[in-house]
Amino acid sequence: MDEVRAAGRSGRGVGALLLMAGGGVVAVGTGAPGLETETFTRISCHETRVEKGGTVWHCFGMSRAQIETAAELRRQARQYALIAHRPGGPPRRPEPPPLRTRFTFVDHDGREDPVEVTATRVGSRWIAHAPNVVGTGVALLLAGTGVTVSGALRVRAARSASTRGRAA
Repeated sequence: MDEVRAAGRSGRGVGALLLMAGGGVVAVGTGAPGLETETFTRISCHETRVEKGGTVWHCFGMSRAQIETAAELRRQARQYALIAHRPGGPPRRPEPPPLRTRFTFVDHDGREDPVEVTATRVGSRWIAHAPNVVGTGVALLLAGTGVTVSGALRVRAARSASTRGRAA
């Protein structure tokens, strides 16, 4: 009887972990409130062989703030270049590279890079909102629910068997 209870309790623990993981993945895939979510444009995906409706693992893009910062840096570099040609002026400073963000799991039509991608930040990574991410989260939620229910039923069966044993 104790073995059944222990198995049921561990099943409920594993189920709870799967439920939490699935909820987290769904939250990231949909941009739940409280998570840092941003929209990116100027998307470039370096993978060229993508099936229609597929997912690209890594793409790069720029947020509105990054576009504005890059434009300001280019303007400053041009102005600095004009000043640098004057006698006694400072040496020429190279133009800084544009700021770009890398994100994962981007939906791709197989022909052109997407125009716009919305992504959620998880630690240092940006995860794009994609049906594949949400589908993985839902699968984890369903698995967690199944394992939790199975564990609860095992504990319930063990308790009813132990009460029947005491009554006899």
